[in-house]
Amino acid sequence: MTSLINDFEDDFLQKEYPDLSVEDAYIEFLIQVDDDMSGDWMKPSQDKRKVLDKNNFKFELYQIADSVWIEKNPDALFKLEKSIVKTRWKYLNEKGIFEFNFSESTIAFFEPKNEDSLIKLRKKYIDINYTGKYRKALRAISKENQFIQEYLNMTDAAGNLDPRLIAGKMLFKKVDVSDYFIKRLIITEIIY
Repeated sequence: MTSLINDFEDDFLQKEYPDLSVEDAYIEFLIQVDDDMSGDWMKPSQDKRKVLDKNNFKFELYQIADSVWIEKNPDALFKLEKSIVKTRWKYLNEKGIFEFNFSESTIAFFEPKNEDSLIKLRKKYIDINYTGKYRKALRAISKENQFIQEYLNMTDAAGNLDPRLIAGKMLFKKVDVSDYFIKRLIITEIIY
């Protein structure tokens, strides 16, 4: 994680905001994310963001959709009407052992109506790893950091949050962007 932060600061923030201190560059970046309604703010390159894919670290942070399938309703008039999408999630528990979780959901009106496209889309989904080492560390520090406590409460209630919401909350709360865990939240929740 430290190397991801260093890369973000050295390779991205310093290039995008060369006249600012690192802390001020973080603030400018958060402002840009908060203000960007399209969700298309500047990010580090895909190569930099693929670092999480090279090892199992992403499974410490997230539950990754491992398998997705559709159970169709035989009584439905249309092909996918009232069908259930089932997902198997893969993640690392706090002991570093892979575990799996299952979920079921309906098909949202905005999702593709083609079965293959829907499965492909859902396989890109991620969720928070609520039982991994990273979440455990956040819980341990949350007693000393009000923002992290609020973040944990929000994500426990709602799951993944829009990065713009997190950036806006950080700005509103005037978080210390030099804080060890705040930097990690910026990296995990906004960048990657």
